[in-house]
Amino acid sequence: MISGRWGRGRPARAVAALASAMLAPMAAAQNDADGLPQWHPLRTDRVADERIVSSTTMSEGFYNRLFRVHELLDGDSPEEALELMDRIRPDRIGKYEAAQLFQTYGFVYSQLGREDEALDAFQECLELDALPTHQQQGIVYSVAGFHAGKERYEESNTALLRWFRYEPDPIAEAYVFVGANFAQREMMREALPYVVRANQLAEQPSENWRELQLAIHVRLGQLADAINLLKDNIGIWPGKVRNYVVLSGLYSETGQDEGALAALLIPWQRGALVVEADILNLVRLNLSLENPARAGTILSEAMESGHVEQNSENLKLLLNSWTMARETDRAVDAIDKLARLADDGDVYHRKALLLNESGEWEGVVESCRLAMEKGGLEEPGEVWLLQGVALAELGRFDQAIAAFENAKRTGNDNVRRNANTWIGYVEERSPGSS
Repeated sequence: MISGRWGRGRPARAVAALASAMLAPMAAAQNDADGLPQWHPLRTDRVADERIVSSTTMSEGFYNRLFRVHELLDGDSPEEALELMDRIRPDRIGKYEAAQLFQTYGFVYSQLGREDEALDAFQECLELDALPTHQQQGIVYSVAGFHAGKERYEESNTALLRWFRYEPDPIAEAYVFVGANFAQREMMREALPYVVRANQLAEQPSENWRELQLAIHVRLGQLADAINLLKDNIGIWPGKVRNYVVLSGLYSETGQDEGALAALLIPWQRGALVVEADILNLVRLNLSLENPARAGTILSEAMESGHVEQNSENLKLLLNSWTMARETDRAVDAIDKLARLADDGDVYHRKALLLNESGEWEGVVESCRLAMEKGGLEEPGEVWLLQGVALAELGRFDQAIAAFENAKRTGNDNVRRNANTWIGYVEERSPGSS
């Protein structure tokens, strides 16, 4: 530790006192704007405080030594620089000279990768409060960075507020720095005004900063604000698909399904929506809003382009789309693809039911045969019954009666009653009946 080197014995107490003094305005930041000090970064009418530095003179001997130290640093000889500095007694030089010395110690230790000692040196320098404001401010900002790098976010913000106090024209990065530190501590309400201010001050929109603001709005449940921010982001970066996807999700979260659908349709129509999960979400939104034909078209095109896998689950979704749209031929095509992947014959049963609606009896008979051949049916009696009906419509009465008998044998009570009714009907229509 630097302080131990000269036996000053007070840095821990001094740093603690310094932190306590700087935390006071941090607490004030959580009150109304009228209660904030005039220099506070969240005040719209802020005016920075002015520092008064008494003397900035150095003796010729000290200046020459310090100049030599910086020459060694520039020559990548930090160890020699450190050895030269250790010969200087800080208790035998002026306050301004001591501040320069500790600042230089901080540079040397930083170059040597000894970050903790560098931080101690910078703290000693700040405690003296003797450097010109532009130098002092640079060290304060560096200390904030040191703390953040060590995940000491509260200490980092303490340093940043000290920096703000004397900074007449703060940069946007400083505001987002404070906000990010708060966010790291899960203090989202405290983080938000700083991040918002950073985005307002930014010369060019920063995607990372605006995403941080978006995340904070969402964490705070401020979904309307999040939606408005995303709309602005889309205006700035119209080609970034993720913004549309997140916007769609927020619309869904707030029960605005029409908005959710519209948000995803834009990148789809541009050919930019290529992630399977996003496309499937678009399909399901169309189905929920009773647009089954568009759902089927989107899903078919996505499968043909390879963006959506033709697996059982996705083919069932395609089948449901075409069935709801009453597109029988396309539904049948989906069933044929699905049947090749299915472990049982229920898919062929569903095909038979579709063909039954349009009176395609030969297709019904064949689909029922394939269903029973593949097996694993939940209700085999219903399949036999459906096949018997199709056979009866085709006038193949003997085969129809045989199918109805199988339906009686394998079906439930309702199937058996229907099969008996159909048997009576077929027998009346059969040749030779009286």
